[in-house]
Amino acid sequence: MPIRLGGGGSSSQINEIINLNNSADTVTLDDGRVYLKGGVYETTLSTYPLAYNALVYTGSQIYVRGEEGNPTGVTWDGTHFWVVGYNVDTVFKYTSAGVYTGTSFSVASQDTSPQGITWDGTHFWVVGTSTDRVYKYTSAGVYTGTSFSVASQDTGPIGITWDGTHFWVVGTSTDSVYKYTSAGVYTGTSFSVASHGDDFVDITWDGTYFWVLGYTVTKAVFKYTSAGVYTGTSFSVADELSIPTGITWDGTHLWALGRTSDRVFKYEEAIGIPSVNSFGSQNYVRVK
Repeated sequence: MPIRLGGGGSSSQINEIINLNNSADTVTLDDGRVYLKGGVYETTLSTYPLAYNALVYTGSQIYVRGEEGNPTGVTWDGTHFWVVGYNVDTVFKYTSAGVYTGTSFSVASQDTSPQGITWDGTHFWVVGTSTDRVYKYTSAGVYTGTSFSVASQDTGPIGITWDGTHFWVVGTSTDSVYKYTSAGVYTGTSFSVASHGDDFVDITWDGTYFWVLGYTVTKAVFKYTSAGVYTGTSFSVADELSIPTGITWDGTHLWALGRTSDRVFKYEEAIGIPSVNSFGSQNYVRVK
């Protein structure tokens, strides 16, 4: 139950931040204003329809260190997560709850520095940075013998996504994203992400927008239109990931992978702000 406190505040507005000597998740004042405690997130956005919402980490994660100590890429196939890393050059399969299934497949015969991975609905595609190529595998993890080179566009390919029709590959040497046909032919289309730094490592498609992940400098995710135009929306993953390496979309949420933490963290739209508590004074944000 909310705690009721006295107080006026005609100048108060939705989304204002105040400090209270309190510990309740929500505080309701006598005039009907509702404040949400910092660090407490409301994921049902309709509960407070006027409050600001953003993509935040709300606690769910997948631990992959037992299989790979240097994870570099992650993808979602509709039912499972698949994580690739360059310690053992292998792709590992996890349930939607983040439990390792015991299933994996090696990509070492194709490239010993695998980075990005994506699923096209039928096959897996893995980016090899040693060879500047993208390799195609069956759903069972068998190499098909098919690959395509991206060296003419970028000699440091690192991330990849599939938008339902085309592949998009992130290149580290040019800080750009390049578009390829389903057969791996470069279309001549690309867009730059350099304005946000020079350390982007992965990209994912949510059905409408691209989300591009920054590495050690930005440690943030940036949202682009289907035409590669920055939307002005971004969010930080720095609190969870000191070295971000991969990102994927599961149909509802974004998941970001970190190399030093060896975890995949779930981000979802929620109302709330990070917690700041100083000498017993807790921050709150007005949500109603």
